[in-house]
Amino acid sequence: MQKFYLILIGSVLILSILFAILIWRQTVKVEKKAMIAKKAKEEYLHQLMLEQEEERRLAELKLQEELHQKLQVEAEAEEETEKTENI
Repeated sequence: MQKFYLILIGSVLILSILFAILIWRQTVKVEKKAMIAKKAKEEYLHQLMLEQEEERRLAELKLQEELHQKLQVEAEAEEETEKTENI
């Protein structure tokens, strides 16, 4: 009976070690996948930030151009008003 308990304890110990090794290997695999996913996410966020910055710059340029055109139209209208008042 004592041998049976020793064999049982030994087999449980061996199974526990095997499960620990299996869990450790899976943890390493998941860690590698998570690292790859994190790098991909960081690259995507960096690319997105660059695109948003470019869009913001283009919008600013467009606004400046519109403002410049508006000021030109107002200046031309002012000149015409001065011409009509001088006549």
